[in-house]
Amino acid sequence: MGISLKQAFMFVPNDSQWLRKIFIGGLLLFFPAFIYVFPGIKKLLFNPVNYYWISIFAIFALTIFLAVSGYFFKAVHNRIVHSKEGLPEWKYFSYYVYVGLKSYVGGFLFSLPFLALFLLLAITAPMTASIELIPFIIAGAILHVLYTAFYIMMAINFSLDFKITSFFNVEKAFEFIKGNVLNYVLLVFYCLLLAMINIVVNAILINGQIFSLFIPFVTFYVYLVYTDLFAQFALNKPEIECHEQKCFI
Repeated sequence: MGISLKQAFMFVPNDSQWLRKIFIGGLLLFFPAFIYVFPGIKKLLFNPVNYYWISIFAIFALTIFLAVSGYFFKAVHNRIVHSKEGLPEWKYFSYYVYVGLKSYVGGFLFSLPFLALFLLLAITAPMTASIELIPFIIAGAILHVLYTAFYIMMAINFSLDFKITSFFNVEKAFEFIKGNVLNYVLLVFYCLLLAMINIVVNAILINGQIFSLFIPFVTFYVYLVYTDLFAQFALNKPEIECHEQKCFI
């Protein structure tokens, strides 16, 4: 079984209620950016700086990002563990926040070595645009690809049992890759390609004035395409261990 980008894009509309679920996810992602859409709100927060409302806004925004992350991993989990084709329901919002928090903590700790290397590159790179900057750009691009490749495997690990320690279970991650290297390379390539497509589409929308309002919904759709790509790769392994403590389908 290979990995199909076309199938990943078609996975979302296969859910009979996909429009409603996309709308909810996109609306949630729209909230952190709405201050730039409504100048009055932006003025209330930043002119003069209102630390109370900024704190409230930051808490709401963080909660939303955690919920979207948790929803993402639950969608991957359902596809792999429960063989469920549809998208999760949004009614388990607090559970998604909980899973999302664990994903943020595990993902951040996993990313620390890579962040240190990126910081080292940024510090040692020339401050002005010149030919000496090219090696640093190439090194940064290679580091980004390596980070993506390793993060994907650890993220799939996490999606099976929602344990923070799964972000560091290298042995289990390489068990996925063993005998499945071609699909692994293809998965990483598709994820990087999908990120570029999302950037290009968002750049087009942001220059379209009113169409920029669709950016959160497009971005959330892309998130869900990632879920099926992850699941397609993992399902190439017939035996998958899962020890999820809670399970809301």
